[in-house]
Amino acid sequence: MKRLYRLVILSLTLCFALSLQAQVDRTKAPVAGPAPKIQLGNYDTFSLKNGLKVLVVENHKIPKVSFSLSLNIDPIVEGDKSGYISIAGSLLEMGTMTKTAQQIAEEVDFIGADLNSYSKGVYAAGLSKFKDQILQLMADVCLHPSFPKSEFDKLVKQNLTGLQANKTSARYIASNVKDRVLYGKLHPYGDVTTESTIANIELADCENYYNTYFKPNVAILAIVGDITTKEAKKLVKEYFQNWQPSEVPAHKYAIPAMPKGKRVIFSNKDASPQSLVQVINLINLKKGASDVISASVMNAMLGRGFSGLLMKNLREDKAYTYGAYSRLSSDQLVGEFSASSNVRSNVTDSALIQIEYEMNRIRNEKLTQDHLDMTKATLAGDFARSLEKPSTIANFAMSIEKYNLSKDYYATYLEKLAKVSLDDVLAMAQKYVDPENAVYLVVGDRKLKNSLKNISATHEVEEFDNEGEKVVEDPNAIPVGLTSKAILENYINAIGGREKVEAMKDLSLKGDMKMGPMIMNIETIFKGNTKYCMKVMMNGQVMQSVLFDGDKAKIMAMGKETQATEEQLKNFKLEAQMCSELNFDALGFTAKIVGSELIDGEKAYKLEVIDPSGVTQFDFYSSKSGLKVKTIAQQSGKSVIIRYKDYEEVEGIKFPFTTVTSMGPQEMPLTITELKVNKGVEDSVFN
Repeated sequence: MKRLYRLVILSLTLCFALSLQAQVDRTKAPVAGPAPKIQLGNYDTFSLKNGLKVLVVENHKIPKVSFSLSLNIDPIVEGDKSGYISIAGSLLEMGTMTKTAQQIAEEVDFIGADLNSYSKGVYAAGLSKFKDQILQLMADVCLHPSFPKSEFDKLVKQNLTGLQANKTSARYIASNVKDRVLYGKLHPYGDVTTESTIANIELADCENYYNTYFKPNVAILAIVGDITTKEAKKLVKEYFQNWQPSEVPAHKYAIPAMPKGKRVIFSNKDASPQSLVQVINLINLKKGASDVISASVMNAMLGRGFSGLLMKNLREDKAYTYGAYSRLSSDQLVGEFSASSNVRSNVTDSALIQIEYEMNRIRNEKLTQDHLDMTKATLAGDFARSLEKPSTIANFAMSIEKYNLSKDYYATYLEKLAKVSLDDVLAMAQKYVDPENAVYLVVGDRKLKNSLKNISATHEVEEFDNEGEKVVEDPNAIPVGLTSKAILENYINAIGGREKVEAMKDLSLKGDMKMGPMIMNIETIFKGNTKYCMKVMMNGQVMQSVLFDGDKAKIMAMGKETQATEEQLKNFKLEAQMCSELNFDALGFTAKIVGSELIDGEKAYKLEVIDPSGVTQFDFYSSKSGLKVKTIAQQSGKSVIIRYKDYEEVEGIKFPFTTVTSMGPQEMPLTITELKVNKGVEDSVFN
């Protein structure tokens, strides 16, 4: 039966493609072919007295059933407690009045089921022979959550960890900035979840959300699979009829103001080799509106895969990127159109210009009939493949009920798709794509900021931080007369003073570095600013080591010894410096002040440091303590961020006893377990 069903889907797709081809005759005007007819199947509906609406899609091909309960409520502004609704949803499955989180998990595992809760509902699925137990568990989670404080604390910690890992993600930064810039703090789509908003959340906020919004009269339960409507009625009544209805608050929001002119927004990501670029329009396109299908065809022709105009231009012609795409979304409050790409840093402004060019092109000229036919055939194939999943019918039914769509909205999808013409595509582009009145968003290295001014209608570039807050330029951020040499000298004084640091003849450090589940032991030894030893060990085995005696070096990796190159020897001479800031000029370093920024709420001066081989990194020194607090460098084409924390004094000199190295989402904290100064190190250590 499954193979037969797939053959039916394949035939449907082929028939649609052939009908499109039949429309194209190069010798005469196109003649519309017959629109394909599809039977999506029916679904049954019934409601309980408490207002719970139930949709049932019977599918007896395999012995499985799923239950999906969803709240049909207005979006909510979370404000300075952004994130509490998500935590509330996760808490539902973390315990009920009669079961702990572990007991729930054990019962779900015992019957081989799935159970997940989220901010607007609960989902459960499994073998149909366990449908009674599955729905009983689901109802218990939905109707009787206990909101245990211990689980709340765990979720808060998990959220904070996730936010910390995302801080350097260009996609995360762009999302925060876009939401704040386009929607503002008074609109639910303008909420940005940060460490401070998570810290503001209390367990009572989650309980209040549940008690206010989880009501049967605003809920829809979709049941799909090996179950009859009669069985569904019996089970739903048994487990949900005692769920008490109540009035649920409604929320109305003003439509955000559309941008006037080209507004350029920038967010800094130091030393990034790539820039994330986006051009964004807010659009008035409701779910199920008559324009949705035609607009989706237009969007696909502009930015879907290798056939899209954006990909052909930015990747195939200009080689700026691996991919360039556009996205168009319908929404009951406000929709969005966006064109985006990750491009090489040095072509950031050029990429935006080419995106604008293609947006204007699809607005002002008709594309080819072949391109249109290929795009429609691809969309038809996507639709046909989606029908292989029984849950698709339930999703269609859910959308029809939520958005008051016509009953045949999805059944006539292919028919509507076939009728989309090049004139329709042009009309949709002129209606929903507007590069002259858009937000041009860039996440990249700050050195690019000035190059974006010519794109802006006002010749101004607005800067926002990674949490979507506007960066206010402080004219007094760098005091008049402050130099990089003064900042470096302040650092030397902060760690103990030049006399004590220069008296340091040898230095030995041991520490533990965590890489995911692995713990590595790190040992580093210095002597006389000329000799250097570093070992990385795991379970007592040396995984990697460097022994540099001032002239030659031994490099060991995974048991194999290699000879150091001339370039490596130069680097080891720099690595051997216990405090390179003591003799920056003599060592061949150059440094200049390039700005300041807040790090953990404290202003830090940013120095651009170039080593003798021409490699650039950025070092940040606290304006208050003088201590180094962060370094940003490049390694293998990726940004590496090192944060220095927990300074402690040893023999009159301060050292950071915790350093956290970040590469993308991965963090590798190193904790110093032993540090010795001037204890006498034998030369044999370096041989």
